[in-house]
Amino acid sequence: MSLSKTILVRSLVLFQTHGIKTVRMDDIAREMGLSKKTIYLHYGSKKELVQKCIHHLFDLHFSNIKRIQDERGTPIEKIIKIYEYAVKHLIKITPNFYFDLKRGYLETYQFYALQRGKIVFGIIKTLLKKGQRSGDIDPTINTQLFCEFHLINLDQVISHKTALMEYSLQDLLDNTIRVSLNGIIKRQ
Repeated sequence: MSLSKTILVRSLVLFQTHGIKTVRMDDIAREMGLSKKTIYLHYGSKKELVQKCIHHLFDLHFSNIKRIQDERGTPIEKIIKIYEYAVKHLIKITPNFYFDLKRGYLETYQFYALQRGKIVFGIIKTLLKKGQRSGDIDPTINTQLFCEFHLINLDQVISHKTALMEYSLQDLLDNTIRVSLNGIIKRQ
């Protein structure tokens, strides 16, 4: 991996663990055993580094989601796997990461929100509609509204992470995603 990519990956981990605002370029340099000048040779500013980190993050997300989409299985099974991936990722990140992104890096946050929307209203909604066409999901369900509710739920997981940490990943999935999906499965 190139030094530029290594800086990106390690910075993203620091931002997600401690929040963007609290992690200084000095902290990244110290963590990596580099000079701050070396980091600035690859990324001209913290703003640029944060932007590139978010782009890298969504490249990873879309790559993992594509892998899930390419697997065998029903639309419901794929939706569950995508949400499992999302929740596993979300519970590792401090809520400050998202708050700092929204407060201090509005343009990058807007990109973040757009990409998140592509996952929920593009990929998930498409899988729901596919499930409706195949007869697995109740055709009367409003897929747009279903996606809106789940986006709100994901935002709640992000903002109330500490309250949810007492639950296992399996409990979180079973009591949110699976309950909702069971409610829309077409009964024979």
